[in-house]
Amino acid sequence: MSTISAEDHEKLRADCELRARLTNDAYRIREIIPVGDRLYDPQIRWTDPDESVVISDIGGQAEPGFDPDAGHGAIFRLTESYDLEVVSPPGMHGAAGPMRPNKAPASFGEWGGHIFFVAQAAAGRAGAHKDHCVYRLDPADGIPHRFADMPPFGPIGDGVAGAGMTGAFGPEGSPHEGYFFVQSLLNCVVYRIDTAGNSEPYLTLAPPLVDRPMMPFLTFIAPDYAQWSAVSGDLIIAARATTYLEDGGTETNLIYWRVDPETRTVSEVTGVEWRAGIIAPDDFGPYGGHMFTVDEGSTNLLHTTIEELNASPLPYDGRIIRIAPDGSEHVFADTLQGGCTTLAFSKGRLIVASARKSYSTGQYHLPDGSVYEIALA
Repeated sequence: MSTISAEDHEKLRADCELRARLTNDAYRIREIIPVGDRLYDPQIRWTDPDESVVISDIGGQAEPGFDPDAGHGAIFRLTESYDLEVVSPPGMHGAAGPMRPNKAPASFGEWGGHIFFVAQAAAGRAGAHKDHCVYRLDPADGIPHRFADMPPFGPIGDGVAGAGMTGAFGPEGSPHEGYFFVQSLLNCVVYRIDTAGNSEPYLTLAPPLVDRPMMPFLTFIAPDYAQWSAVSGDLIIAARATTYLEDGGTETNLIYWRVDPETRTVSEVTGVEWRAGIIAPDDFGPYGGHMFTVDEGSTNLLHTTIEELNASPLPYDGRIIRIAPDGSEHVFADTLQGGCTTLAFSKGRLIVASARKSYSTGQYHLPDGSVYEIALA
């Protein structure tokens, strides 16, 4: 558990006050893991078969504060009784900042069920701009093992594989089966990693592949619903037409590219939008079967200076959006603090994690992360 001064704790509670409003009185929201406790940049990753929710945290070390020469981050399991069980402890045994860990499918050889993630090879903001690597972690012992490098490649960003992001595993039965895809924003490269830990620069989002350098924010498998049906199951890269070191302004519109595994070329997919949507179970009251996703509002952690970000509380203009089976969209909750909000369902309850200010690249080292529960009243 974090230990911070009474003054910092009081300010955190004030700056991160829960103001969320729900649009249906059948539900209520409450804080279950409070600000100032132990979470810094929590990201909900998935719900396990036992209904526990796996949450990664980019921030946090074995001791309060920040040691730039030590690892940071943690992985927890949120139990049904809302205890945070440690999968990998704060400090990650020396790993530096797990970015969106992903659980390997059974088709990923002997590593099926293990947790994989991209992390900095060195801690802190300086490490974010240096080569990253891929770690493997057995949830039974929580110890990260360096699994693959992201080797320097290409002319963009001096070829450095910095600002790395965890991507997707290739689906079973597809040409991408047995591969893990990760990406670097700094050199605009998507890397492909096999079950033996061999890593290769797979695609570079720059000429001649595309018309200008683009940051590959996401690699994911196209879902099988609505607007994505024409490319369902394909590997998709979501990119922004700018480089990491450019002044890209505040626009975060993404361009979507389908990857052809035979030719290693990409084709733009139009009329789509990636939303990390999850489907409510039948026991979630009148909205069972509806999809829920997040609108982060005006908080843009990618192009907000550290001084602007850390000087004042984040705005309360984030929302949770409900998408009905007929495709119509409705506001389910508003006046949330945005930036990075993640969702999961467990035991008929919607679990919401708020990461707020950035621990690593934002140099904000107070435990301002929290978790909420939305359930039937």
